[in-house]
Amino acid sequence: MPIITVFYIKLLINLALSIGIIWTISKPGQFARWQRESDRLVFWGSFLIFRIVPWIAIFLVLYEEPRGDIPFFFYKAQAAKSGGFVYRDFWSYHAPLYAYIISIPVWIWHNARAIVLFMVIMETLILWLTYQTYKLRSDRALQLATVYYMLPAAFMYILVDGQEEVWFWGAALLMWRFTLRKTTGYEVGLGLIYAATLLTIKVTFIFLLPALLVVVRKPVKMLLVMAAIGLPAVAFLYWQIGDLFLMPIRHTEQLMTPNLFSVTRPLIESFFTIDEKKSTLINWVGLLFTVFVPVYIAWKARHRHVNEVLPGLFIACFVCMMIFQASAMGAYVIAYLMAVLFEIIDIRKTIHIAVLLALNWLTVVQPFVWVYIGQPAYTSFGKLGNPSFLLEYILQILNVLCFLWILRETYRKVVIVTNPEAA
Repeated sequence: MPIITVFYIKLLINLALSIGIIWTISKPGQFARWQRESDRLVFWGSFLIFRIVPWIAIFLVLYEEPRGDIPFFFYKAQAAKSGGFVYRDFWSYHAPLYAYIISIPVWIWHNARAIVLFMVIMETLILWLTYQTYKLRSDRALQLATVYYMLPAAFMYILVDGQEEVWFWGAALLMWRFTLRKTTGYEVGLGLIYAATLLTIKVTFIFLLPALLVVVRKPVKMLLVMAAIGLPAVAFLYWQIGDLFLMPIRHTEQLMTPNLFSVTRPLIESFFTIDEKKSTLINWVGLLFTVFVPVYIAWKARHRHVNEVLPGLFIACFVCMMIFQASAMGAYVIAYLMAVLFEIIDIRKTIHIAVLLALNWLTVVQPFVWVYIGQPAYTSFGKLGNPSFLLEYILQILNVLCFLWILRETYRKVVIVTNPEAA
């Protein structure tokens, strides 16, 4: 099927999902009652309707080939299944264990479609655990879980493209739940979960660490636990493959969109010429802000218990990554979309619903348009004379504005709610 046809179909699906979201939001009483009486039926029924049935229709009935990163994931899974050593025998931009984890479904069904289904199942397990956590706090938790299933970004990037970034929230959720159960002496558990995550998913999860160390009571203890696991793992990798294990870090040098750099580049290039092949400095500057802003938020909220602020700090870290990192791309929104919906979005407020829908539409539309028109780099304002470039550039700006709105609301939730003077 031609890619432009796929895009038009995605737009129609987005419209249908958006209508479903608006209907769901309009029925708070109904969902509150279902949450009390039949939450399992509604949750797993939604899973069947919005994940399993579409997966069957797309990959078994229409027999579409998986797109996005799935072909690369399948390559890694095949190599891992065959006994290959990560980074040495096959390329990988993920943590060392990731390829071996995604090879599990390939052992059952040697097909790239199995990895997509695996991603869907992992997403649903994370959503179920999120729902179980929030239903103790809100009678809207089931409603939010149902809304999540219909979010266009989650539908497209996980069900269709098989993205794994939602695993980040899964790891943060495990840490949060641990601190809810164990309100003191939690540093060992946090260190174990954090170290396991860094070995399992992506090195970018490290962005959360500085802010987290500000709010935990015994940061050195947590770091020592992480080191006890991480240093032997790094030593083993170096012994086996030298510095090839740095492959995931080198991947971050590619310039992507949308982010603050990509939308301000025409202005920046008026003063400095950017060499895309030597963009390390740009990413280091972005990294500085990606770390500093969440650390500042954590410092302002340091009087609160870690279990009160951990979800907000997680959101702040990864929305800052998308704002400030020049290598960040739209698909990364999946990392914190679920957390934003449950933690930040108030579906009783029109502006919250509008931003949520706008973010989802933009996340689906902007990357396609950017690639379709040739992945332009706006090195001057003169390039915006092209109508297609101007349209895509506006989409980028709107996307970044949505990120900034989320960051502002997260700051309010973490800092100002309990400390109005911080405003």
